Amino acid sequence: MNPRLLILCDQKPDLAEREARRYGFEECCTDWQDVVADERIDVFDNCGPDPVHVEPCIAALKSGKHVICEKPLAVRVEDARRMRDAAAAARGRSMCTFNYRFMPAVRLAKDLIADGRLGTIYHVRVQYLQMSGHDPTLAADQVWASSWPHSGSLQGIGSHAIDQCRYLVGEIRSVSALVRAFQPQRALPSVGCGPEVTSDEGTAALLEFGNGALGVLESSVVATGRKNYLAWEINGSHGSLKWDLEHPNSLWACLTGADGPTTLGFTEISVTEAMHPYVGPWWPHGHNIGWEHGHIIEKFHFLDAVANDKPLSPHQATFEDGYRAAAVIDAMRRSSISGQRIEVTW
Repeated sequence: MNPRLLILCDQKPDLAEREARRYGFEECCTDWQDVVADERIDVFDNCGPDPVHVEPCIAALKSGKHVICEKPLAVRVEDARRMRDAAAAARGRSMCTFNYRFMPAVRLAKDLIADGRLGTIYHVRVQYLQMSGHDPTLAADQVWASSWPHSGSLQGIGSHAIDQCRYLVGEIRSVSALVRAFQPQRALPSVGCGPEVTSDEGTAALLEFGNGALGVLESSVVATGRKNYLAWEINGSHGSLKWDLEHPNSLWACLTGADGPTTLGFTEISVTEAMHPYVGPWWPHGHNIGWEHGHIIEKFHFLDAVANDKPLSPHQATFEDGYRAAAVIDAMRRSSISGQRIEVTW
């Protein structure tokens, strides 16, 4: 197979032409239906705005194409379910872009948890914090979470935090949440949702996991001083792990052992050796990789599965994962409206 970048699509013709030249696409167009109908296309990569994920992806799946879709899979949980069902019935493979699964330190944490090194999981704390909307004088169209086509901090970045919880710890059984827009002028109805759902600026939630663990989740675009801070800590009966995106190559671990409590504390693991997950193909040992590499590694595994007829990596987020994140978000919103704890149903 000789891979080619065939068509780049955008509604703005000047932008489509410019970016096609920039990235080496052979052609460009302004209608996604032209891409779906083109029999030369094997992989349809939908990295468009949140509201245009649904119909193009479903159409591409029905046409037999392999599909990559950015998160959130859909703004409304009903649409995410439709996408999940279309993927389940399709010949092609599909992936929802939760790229942080492919950071080497996150994958190492996944392996340690799967090996039982933490024992029984007790507590999970996860945050995704940014400061883009901290200034109350900024208009809604100057804050990415509030302006069209985005749908709030909970979906824009909170979906990543939810996926990290599900990937590392397990399914979320119930939620109790408060979802807020602190600046009234930015409390705009989320794209595609009813008037009761706003483009939120912050969320705080309590999580109950199916395995009995408890969780605390925060998402915010008004966290002054935070640029792009995804962080989590997981506490278990035999140890704890913590990681954050501002220090992506370090996994902090506290694992009980023979030394007893005298020296028990967190130790920094530099996840930069060739034997660590995903590191080998990159730089010499001890050299850091960055945010962009999670995307590259994720796309490589997907395209390798397509080109060589392999099963998807078990670590890749499918449309089922995208749908389940949407279901958790929907439960959080309903909890905030009702003031009650909400069971998460699939």
